[in-house]
Amino acid sequence: MDRIREIYESYGDITEKVGIDIVKKRFMDLNQAYVDFINSENIADKVTINSFMLIHAIMDYFTDITRLKDFHKIDFTNSYKTMAYEISWLLRRKPIQVLVDQQEELVYINEKFILSYAINFITTTKESIRYQDLSEIRRQCFNGFIESFYYHLKYRNCSAQSLELALLSFEAGVTLNPNL
Repeated sequence: MDRIREIYESYGDITEKVGIDIVKKRFMDLNQAYVDFINSENIADKVTINSFMLIHAIMDYFTDITRLKDFHKIDFTNSYKTMAYEISWLLRRKPIQVLVDQQEELVYINEKFILSYAINFITTTKESIRYQDLSEIRRQCFNGFIESFYYHLKYRNCSAQSLELALLSFEAGVTLNPNL
């Protein structure tokens, strides 16, 4: 944990603006999300969470958001922008590290985590989306979105801006056609 403290200190201007407690909470929350994901996938013996990659992703996220707020002279960012910047850095840093060789199903494990993390975000912000309650056509549309989003995470350049657009597009689709 002392080495993580060094990382906090190297981002001193950011931790001063954001608050060290907020950074620590984000680290603990994300670390727990990773642990929950790894346990749900039954891969705890095959992967580990690299705490240094995770804290760097978090600090890079806070750096970007702080600069964005300063540049645009705003106090708050919307939840879609926040999520997009966070997952873009998690994708770049790839905190899940594979411990075993030749595990084809683990090649995109970081992207799979991001997909589950993002889907959890968009389905909990829209209380009306419960997968089991969707009509067949809505389930097909939702599955199509998930497949396309996963493909994008794996094979495309995932800037924070493109991720924000994807998340906002999902919101717009649900809002514009709630009866589908």
